[in-house]
Amino acid sequence: MFEEIKNKISDLVEKESRKIYEVSFSFPAAVPLEFQELFDMIQSVPSRDDIRIYLFTENDERFTFNKSTAEAEYNSFIGELLEDEQIFVKLEINKEIQNRHFSVYCFEQFAEDLIRLPIEQALNAFSLILNESEGYIVFDLFDNRNIFFTKTMFFIGANNQEVNIDFDREQRLQECRETSYFYNQDHYELLPDDFKIIVGYEGNPFVELFQKFETILSLCMLASNSSILRGNLKLQILGQRSVEYTYDLKDIEGNPILYKVYDWIYSGGSSIDKALIARNIICLHCKYEPLLRLDSKVLAAILSNYNLYLKENVTQYLELKNKVAEFISGIVSKTGEYATELLDKFKTNLIAIFGFLFTVIIANIVSDQPLDNIFTRDITAILELVLAGSVVYLIISFKQSQYQMKKVYDSYEELKQSYDQILTDDDIKESFQDDKIIMDMKKTVSKSQKMYLSIWICFLVILLVCLERISDNPIIFPFIGKVVNGVKSVL
Repeated sequence: MFEEIKNKISDLVEKESRKIYEVSFSFPAAVPLEFQELFDMIQSVPSRDDIRIYLFTENDERFTFNKSTAEAEYNSFIGELLEDEQIFVKLEINKEIQNRHFSVYCFEQFAEDLIRLPIEQALNAFSLILNESEGYIVFDLFDNRNIFFTKTMFFIGANNQEVNIDFDREQRLQECRETSYFYNQDHYELLPDDFKIIVGYEGNPFVELFQKFETILSLCMLASNSSILRGNLKLQILGQRSVEYTYDLKDIEGNPILYKVYDWIYSGGSSIDKALIARNIICLHCKYEPLLRLDSKVLAAILSNYNLYLKENVTQYLELKNKVAEFISGIVSKTGEYATELLDKFKTNLIAIFGFLFTVIIANIVSDQPLDNIFTRDITAILELVLAGSVVYLIISFKQSQYQMKKVYDSYEELKQSYDQILTDDDIKESFQDDKIIMDMKKTVSKSQKMYLSIWICFLVILLVCLERISDNPIIFPFIGKVVNGVKSVL
């Protein structure tokens, strides 16, 4: 509005409230503003708004400029002034809502005026604006290129007249009246959707205020009974038990989960049934967590209960926690057994090898031959065959252990999948602790298997080396020596 004349004026000061926009500035009589410049300023204001321009001097000479002012009148007023006089200007625009459009000439001042109001007055101001505009309002911004909007309030450039409305505000208000009793709803005829910012921008001064309003109104629509009186929000939630809360409005901070619960209740299906389920869960949860700190776990529990309500699987839901706990406990027990089973088989194999070895020694002791000829070539071959059998037994035992663990993990996944039609993904994740236990068990078992496997292999290698060393006619080492020599000769 002032771009074309800013080099002619000085001391520009803007003020804007909800209904009035005021500007003051001055210019010298020696270089006055032209009639057309002031007239263009008036013409730039939408016809729904009433603009008046008051000019006066230090000598208290006054002139009012409006849409009907003649050019000759203005020129006559300027011509009577001394060249060294300063002309002071006060521009005043009385803003009106028309065809759901409302002007904002200085967005920063307009936002500041609303933000500094007490919460109750700010809520009332937005309620009056939306009631007067019959459901939704377009704020035409004359000085701000940034845009943002909610489902019912659009802050857009003054030249952009296109908005898309796909939200039935009247129907939602009626559903809220039927589901919750908000004592002040006639005074604060508002919805959380009015303040849920869908498209925004960084640095928007309304963000914190809108989030606060969104949370306050979500609480009102969630509660069985609510009221806003003397700066306090009072709530009563009737579920499996009755709980009451009183909050100072200025202390309430935005909580997006509360809006999500509200939006779920009133988005399709029976809002009354959904509200009853939500209130039951909230009443139980709020034994341990403040209402204003509800998190996504509560929302997941509400959705799960509603799914069960629809499927008539309440008994299955009530048994879920115990069944999951018992199953996980059984898995922990089984995996512990499987983790040590490889060690038990190693010990069994160890006893068998040494038992066979002692049998050979005892047999030689009682024989007619002396003890210095125990490990003959035949005995060495037999013992090495026993070691080879131990290797085969090791492989079979390891494969068996892996198969058993796979069956355990498969049964775990099957149990999870059996609830995917009953519980939400978030609730399944919570019930199974986001697979943390099973992942920890996999790591523990894998570590144990690798450790026992390494011990077994090392034992067999050491036993083979010892056997070859003490044997009268070793078999493996000479064979390896021949192979190595043969390779060297070829090279």
